[in-house]
Amino acid sequence: MFYGLEGVLSKQIEMITITAVGDIMPGGILAGVNESYISQDVLGALQSTDIRVGTLETAIGNEPKFNEEKLKRYGDVVYAQDEDLNKLKHLSFNIVSLANNHFFDLGLEGARHTIQLLDKLGIQHIGAGNNIKEASAPVVKVVGDKKVAFLAFCDEEKMGWCPWATETEPGINPMHDDYVVSEIKKYKKQNDYVVVMPHWGKEHTWVTTSRVFKLTKKMIKAGADLILGSHPHRVQPVVNYKKASVAFSLGNFLFPDRLIVKPRSTYYPEESIDYSSLPVTDGYPCVECLTLKKWKPIARVGMIVISELEGKKIRSSYRLTNESEDGTISFYDDKTVEAILNKRKKLLKKYPYPIILYIEKYGPVILRKLGIRGNKNQSF
Repeated sequence: MFYGLEGVLSKQIEMITITAVGDIMPGGILAGVNESYISQDVLGALQSTDIRVGTLETAIGNEPKFNEEKLKRYGDVVYAQDEDLNKLKHLSFNIVSLANNHFFDLGLEGARHTIQLLDKLGIQHIGAGNNIKEASAPVVKVVGDKKVAFLAFCDEEKMGWCPWATETEPGINPMHDDYVVSEIKKYKKQNDYVVVMPHWGKEHTWVTTSRVFKLTKKMIKAGADLILGSHPHRVQPVVNYKKASVAFSLGNFLFPDRLIVKPRSTYYPEESIDYSSLPVTDGYPCVECLTLKKWKPIARVGMIVISELEGKKIRSSYRLTNESEDGTISFYDDKTVEAILNKRKKLLKKYPYPIILYIEKYGPVILRKLGIRGNKNQSF
């Protein structure tokens, strides 16, 4: 069941409900916009549960100093301005994960500044810090007599560049298998539930990688009750396993189109600008002039996942959202996306992973040759 406000009022006290969304970058073309960017029914759904979480995939700063190492590597620099972080307060988020490949895009100074702003807003955070002790520290929420620990990790595969926290150096909490397993076991002994927020997988894909699939199994075996993935910028299946619930990727939630300048850095003009006069890209090229970076239609689709934690029963449901080209977020009922997610969910629950990879790689080609499916550009 997807809870609305009425559902929460009637739920049993012993049940804990969590709302989760995917990637959040509150600036871009929504810079300075306060309340008109989200429909009231989506806002109501966000605010209807005990705990609200998401991934803050950006740095925050009004006077940006781009990370020099990232510029050397021609990396995509993503950031939003100070006032736009207030959107997270408006949306009632309790916790955000900072364990991602863009949190340090404004360097150490920008990361510390972002954390200071979050602290002022009363929004707790996980996954990054001045050292590994801070980056690995959980947030523990108490609901009734139950304790829920939230952990965040970022994979080092397919992430581009970002700094990794050590005993003496600031950075992101890394996602090494043995380390992740030991952390989950440690905090499961101290808490009733453990929620893991990994930044992982391959961008712009419907089904996660074999590495992620295998690590998911390890996390569940170690004691993870709920896994909420991000990074692919595309929704992936939500699967209820026997002992846990997994949302492999929640896609983009609040991540509007943005302006970029050479090489691929986010830009905020001092005066209003006519977007229609600018060159446009929906990819990730290095640019030579001011360009409007737009998402492809499928990357505008996200999901709100509602998870119910009650005893040993962990179950999740979801509703799709869509962020329009003007940045407005609303619920999105699309049978094509639902069908794709349902098919991949069945694959993940029924077949060994090598078969899934084979179907994903060769299935569409075989169907086209048999005349069952149209041209290769037919899908999103």
